[in-house]
Amino acid sequence: MADGSLPQTGAGMSRRPRNAGGDGPRALGDPITTVPGVGPKRAQDLAKLGITRVGDIVTLWPRRYIDRQHITPIWQLMAGETATVKGRIQDARVVVTARQRSVFRITLDDGTGRLEVTFFHAAWLRRQLVPGLSLLVTGRVEAFSHRLSMVHPEFEVLEEGREPLLGLIPIYPLAGDLRQRFLQELTRQWVPRLVPQMPDPIPMAIRQNERLPDRHWAVKTIHFPPDSKALEEARRRLVFDEFLRIALAVLWLAKPDGAVKGPQLHADNPLVAQFLQVLPFELTAGQKRAWDDIRQDLTGPDPMARLLQGDVGSGKTVLAALTLVTAVGSGWQAALMAPTELLAEQHYLVLRRLLEPLGIPVVLRTGRQAKDASLTELMAGPTPLIVVGTQALVSEGVQFGRLGAVVIDEQHRFGVRQRARLGEKGLMPHMLVMTATPIPRTLALTVYGDLQLSRIEGKPPGRQPVTTVHLPMSQRRQAYQAVRDAVRRGEQAYVVCPLVDDNEEGQGKAAVQLADGMKQVPGWRVGVIHGKMSAEEKSSVMDDFRHHRLDVLVGTTILEVGVDVPNATMMVIEEADRFGLAQLHQLRGRVGRGVKPSTCYLLADPKTEEGSARLQAMVETDDGLTLAERDLELRGPGEILGMRQHGLSGFQLANPLKDLAWLERAREVARQLIEEDSRLARPEHQALRQWVFEALSEALPGQVLH
Repeated sequence: MADGSLPQTGAGMSRRPRNAGGDGPRALGDPITTVPGVGPKRAQDLAKLGITRVGDIVTLWPRRYIDRQHITPIWQLMAGETATVKGRIQDARVVVTARQRSVFRITLDDGTGRLEVTFFHAAWLRRQLVPGLSLLVTGRVEAFSHRLSMVHPEFEVLEEGREPLLGLIPIYPLAGDLRQRFLQELTRQWVPRLVPQMPDPIPMAIRQNERLPDRHWAVKTIHFPPDSKALEEARRRLVFDEFLRIALAVLWLAKPDGAVKGPQLHADNPLVAQFLQVLPFELTAGQKRAWDDIRQDLTGPDPMARLLQGDVGSGKTVLAALTLVTAVGSGWQAALMAPTELLAEQHYLVLRRLLEPLGIPVVLRTGRQAKDASLTELMAGPTPLIVVGTQALVSEGVQFGRLGAVVIDEQHRFGVRQRARLGEKGLMPHMLVMTATPIPRTLALTVYGDLQLSRIEGKPPGRQPVTTVHLPMSQRRQAYQAVRDAVRRGEQAYVVCPLVDDNEEGQGKAAVQLADGMKQVPGWRVGVIHGKMSAEEKSSVMDDFRHHRLDVLVGTTILEVGVDVPNATMMVIEEADRFGLAQLHQLRGRVGRGVKPSTCYLLADPKTEEGSARLQAMVETDDGLTLAERDLELRGPGEILGMRQHGLSGFQLANPLKDLAWLERAREVARQLIEEDSRLARPEHQALRQWVFEALSEALPGQVLH
């Protein structure tokens, strides 16, 4: 198998995509439109799957497989097994059940028996599946009233002169109007032609030491597996490749450059001491340990590059403020970057409240202030100050006169590209990146290997666990009765409006409408906060809520961070299934900050299994790491870790939780490679070097990698 030959899985495998003709493309980099049968519309749909060049066909990895290794005669079927049956449609009909559900049923006959096949809410299939057609179905066999049946099986209409796909059949992701059979034939036609043009980047010595099969064989086998054992062996090789490439890329970025020196900061300056004195609480043991790491970096000769992890409510904001104050107190400027304008404004309000009493100027610079000439001039000058903003802080035309430290919130939404832009400006500030998305340590070291890692363990003393309750919308009244009872006890509540869409104006209107309805409740003092309000308006509303001049605060996801009101004990999230797990966890973190018991109500009628799973996970645990692992399972590592934003292609086949042993091994191999040949300059490492540079080219556009 490892000789690169193509595994045989069925007679239909060598067919071209329909309408194909001619020789087609010659090189991996040719446009996808050079493939016969791929016109402008198909090219547009393929681009949604990341396929713009011919070579991209090779890495369109299957999402799953249908097991059609054996065709079972109907008379041999047993209830409870998954089987593949080939038969002719004898009967097809649409029926309406007593509950008014539309059901499409067909009867298959293979000469040995009959099988009933049922599709719910699929009356449209009656135009496709008509009596007389031959059909191949794969699914779980069930028995009802002494009749064998399948419900919603995978199926393939068998056309005359066209053999069915048999074996382990790959199922690819779809986009637009693309059909599964088209993608299956596309890969079967072109993968065997393209793979020989692709080098194996891993040197033979490493492949032998790690017992890795040939990459050409692995790529072909992942598309056309002859059996389950070969499929697992091929996946192991390609998963190792993904981990090794990313580990090498981030270790390459982390290579020390002794010529670059960090700004000279003093962590014992008077402003830092004053800030610690006015804090209404003492740092926790976990915060102190993390601050020791940060302080040592800030006062060292090299620019700090540290990732700070901490669950919701662990106190990352205080450490961010300490970092910023250290820079300002040492005579430098400091900046805090957030992924959205809403979060930047929220950070601005919190920092201004904390630091302006100490005489530290705090300014907001997002896209809305881009034309403020006086602010631009202030930032470009030498005046020590703190600037809060979005990625606009690293855009063209934005200059800092004396930038000493940068804090980046939610690192998984930023990445090496934004950090590199600061370097392009001739700035090498100390950099602290923060995330509330817990990541297993080995995974964090692999994905963010260019950063030192600190974690805030535990939460401030007195924090109470939050009871989370999921209620259907029909029981919405129960949640608001609990809010009414809490208000009567002198406590406060948050209400989060539904996530209508990505339009801030629509979100603002939804919040205002929800608040207007609540103001009708006698005795309730209701406020509203949303992204379309000015910073001053938001600050005024938050002050009113913080000082208990409001009982209920209705808002959008602007409530996600920075709000700390210990007297707030109730959180109601409308249509909670529309929010992601990380966002729900962040919102829930706004309560449970005092000594009183707190409750979070999730109001939702989830329409998908994933939506139900998210809500169930929220009910079962408030542990951030557990939720992060569940989110990895539900959404995949590429999205949750923001690998595309990080500038690397991300994990496509690998699951960092299930494949942790391979991840650890790949990182160790990467470390040894960089130690032995830091620039991958040896002849046997040239393909590996090019492979890593390709991974970094998107992250660092225009940069000369050497």
